[in-house]
Amino acid sequence: MNRSLLIVVAVTVALIGISILGAFLISKPGDGIIAGDRVAVIKISGVISMDSGEGVFSTEATTPEEFKSQLDRALSDGSVKAILIEINSPGGSVVASEEIAEAIKEAKQKKPVVAWLGEIATSGGYYVASASSYIVADPGTITGSIGVISVFPEYSRLLEKLGINMTVIKAGEYKDFSTGYRPLTEEERRMVEDIIYDFYEQFIAEVAQNRNLSVEHVKRIAEGRIYSAKRAKELGLVDEVGTRRVAVEKAAELAGIKGKPQLVTYERKPFLKELFGTGMERLGYGFAKALLDRGVTPALG
Repeated sequence: MNRSLLIVVAVTVALIGISILGAFLISKPGDGIIAGDRVAVIKISGVISMDSGEGVFSTEATTPEEFKSQLDRALSDGSVKAILIEINSPGGSVVASEEIAEAIKEAKQKKPVVAWLGEIATSGGYYVASASSYIVADPGTITGSIGVISVFPEYSRLLEKLGINMTVIKAGEYKDFSTGYRPLTEEERRMVEDIIYDFYEQFIAEVAQNRNLSVEHVKRIAEGRIYSAKRAKELGLVDEVGTRRVAVEKAAELAGIKGKPQLVTYERKPFLKELFGTGMERLGYGFAKALLDRGVTPALG
């Protein structure tokens, strides 16, 4: 193979690579050029956590960092007039839920934020929903579970049966209270309960403020109870029972969008999955767009 042929092959391979990457980038949800007013859709799925512990081949979860990154994109996009938060989460970390809720509160000062509750939006999932401008719950939604829980497995009897002895060296009387090597003392239980009830009172106060309800009312309907969408509407936990379409229409209405709004979905996927799962199928689109941009019309024959 002569030098000229090698150069041609190298250039061809480079162009194909650039086209694949370009097709991937220009066709990612939310990154294309779409005319008209839009509603941005951001999903909160799975457990809400400060650290997803995910890599390239990630599983479903939501972190404040990822959520706020998508929210910032929606807020900075002038064509996005409203934001729809799709929630399908059983909750999770107290701190992570607080961060997301605070981000939603700030966002709704700039653009309407509507929450749509999917199959489940309980505990932290409902906490973040309550911060939105308006809540629509699907007819099949399970929501509520306003409460806080902390679980401490205790397996001292199992260790005893297995003949395993644990030697604990500690500085501080309570440093080993959550190891599971021994039962909690009454004082340790009270210490944990005090923390849990502090979080619980905070949860109730936030929901009451966000939903314009009295603290007394929220306390009566809390206690970790779960509700159907219909019952949640009756109790003031949601504003409307309806499908995702209803939530989109409400977001458009609050934003003053005339006609059917364009939707742009911000959804994170592992990079390799996006590149090889969707980039290849858009290869033809990338080549065609490049040809059209250069004024070349594809022809038959």
